[in-house]
Amino acid sequence: MNNDKRLEIIFNHIKNGVEFISTDNVFIDETVRIGKHTIVFPDQYIRGNTVIGNSCVLDTGNVIEDSIVGNGVTIIKSVLRNAKIGDKTTVGPFANVHTNADVGKECRVGNFVEIKNATVGQRVKAAHLAYVGDVDIGDLCNVGCGSIFVNYDGKNKHRSTVGESVFIGSNSNVIAPVNIENNAYIAAGTTVTVDLPKNCMCIGRSRETVKENRTKYVKNQFDMKYFGTDGIRGIYGETLCDDLAYLVGNFLGYSADGGKVVLGRDTRISGEKLSNAIIGGIIDAGADVINLDIVPTPAVSFVTREIDANYGVMISASHNPPEYNGIKIFMSDGRKLCRIEEAEIEKHIESKRKVVANEKGKVENGAVYYENYVRAVTEIADDLSGLKVVLDCANGALSHVAKHVFESLNATVYSFNDEGCGRIINHECGATDTKFLRQKVKELNVDVGFAYDGDADRLIAVDENGREVDGDEIIFIIARELLKKGKLNKKKVVCTVLSNMGVERNLNSMGVSMLRVDVGDHNVQAAMAKGGYVLGGEQSGHIILGEFAATGDGLLASVYLASTIKKTKLPLSVLSKVTRYPQINASFAVKNKSEVVRNKDLQNYVSAIKGELPEGRILIRESGTEEKIRLTVEAKDEEIMNNAFKKMSKYIKEKFM
Repeated sequence: MNNDKRLEIIFNHIKNGVEFISTDNVFIDETVRIGKHTIVFPDQYIRGNTVIGNSCVLDTGNVIEDSIVGNGVTIIKSVLRNAKIGDKTTVGPFANVHTNADVGKECRVGNFVEIKNATVGQRVKAAHLAYVGDVDIGDLCNVGCGSIFVNYDGKNKHRSTVGESVFIGSNSNVIAPVNIENNAYIAAGTTVTVDLPKNCMCIGRSRETVKENRTKYVKNQFDMKYFGTDGIRGIYGETLCDDLAYLVGNFLGYSADGGKVVLGRDTRISGEKLSNAIIGGIIDAGADVINLDIVPTPAVSFVTREIDANYGVMISASHNPPEYNGIKIFMSDGRKLCRIEEAEIEKHIESKRKVVANEKGKVENGAVYYENYVRAVTEIADDLSGLKVVLDCANGALSHVAKHVFESLNATVYSFNDEGCGRIINHECGATDTKFLRQKVKELNVDVGFAYDGDADRLIAVDENGREVDGDEIIFIIARELLKKGKLNKKKVVCTVLSNMGVERNLNSMGVSMLRVDVGDHNVQAAMAKGGYVLGGEQSGHIILGEFAATGDGLLASVYLASTIKKTKLPLSVLSKVTRYPQINASFAVKNKSEVVRNKDLQNYVSAIKGELPEGRILIRESGTEEKIRLTVEAKDEEIMNNAFKKMSKYIKEKFM
């Protein structure tokens, strides 16, 4: 490249808002794109299809080729080749990030750190002298000085996996392939050659010692006091109060930095007071509120994403009784809040610090945005003329909307529990109690019944014979339709560990695989986003149609299912015909649920009973909202399953209750 061309390219970047401290030894290919307010120091070689975001700092002495760099990134005397760097990450000095390396937001890649063919989550620190190769690392991890991921055995390369909030001490060696689960703690100088379970400590300076329950030794930063598996939840006036809601809003308003927060609630009596408290916290911190008032949870997610708000907040306790309420929070892309930000909110709540801006934010009525959500749901459906539908709105957020949507699609609609009375929300009705709906379907001789929960992020259907069709079967039906249309990306659906094995076998017979994740629709959505999958959900009725939504949406799923019934001209009893394995679920109130689940004797007993299930499984997990453990026993043979369940129940009651 001659000097005139070199300077012409630099001048074009200056016109586009890029600042050059000096043009000495700055060589930029014509194909490179650089965002506004980025500062470029001398001695730069930026080549190929590189894209650099806004407000970055390229300090002296970098080589950047065919890489994507986010906003607010600082790069100092480093080499990037075929790499991706997330927003607000610092790289260097003397770092080498290359060969399909993908580094997340707000990371620290320090001096003499090499990252190769690896994915690194958000807020990961590798500050000094480390080799990170052929590994997938989760959020909030620490890679100590001198640590090496040993990925080559002299003949083949192997890959390792590291979960979230893992601490890897200095001078540690991780010998691939190993799987290190969330919150593990690896002491300095350790050589790891075995898989490490959650919450453990591993010390292996002369020999490896894996200690259960790392919290006895090192505090787990993801031990949450307020957040459970689906936001904050509790009985209003006891574990959930206005002061707490204010502090949550105050954190979001401060983090939004003068931006916007979308707010909605269901019909619960306490919802208005909690909403006012959250609004107060948000506007005190200087952000604006788009108040949707009473809406379903997926509407908050939709509007947050549509208007590019900083956050969305839903006041609801979902399927819980009327005395409960909760706070669900969405990120700007409409997905549930990540654990990193939940931990930050917990710190803000504990500090009781109120942030008050010089200029308060404003509150805007969001009715027009809610109308956009309803219109978007309606537009994905076919004409439903001739289809007879019964709706059970659970006296929740869809009480005055669901009937209107189905009538606008020309269905014949019978709507019940649609008074919107928050005092009886979810009471003997809705997605968690379908007895009423099953009776009405048979009594009125309709084609299908749909039951929602209080905030309408769940759907349970009832076929024309009055049989309940749960989330697993709904996913099966939708997966088959998407497969026919060639829209089931990678021929995979995302479900949870509770999904029925029989349904999985039926999916497999169609060439569709099931990826299982921990319970919680946020876990389903995260896996969908990471893998690029378009369908996921839970047995309980959270159905995520990734093409249209970023969270579980009962109304959307019901409209889609109704359209499938109409289009195929097949009754729901035929569409949902799958071979299910008998399954029993039970809960047990225990003290210290975390220790019970990790109890070695219990784990050994589970392993022994599993040996009696030739084609089945036993699952024990913590409740996300109560001091209970959940037991699931499933098998192809019902008698064998019942025997295993009796043994497990007896053991748990005798040992832990």
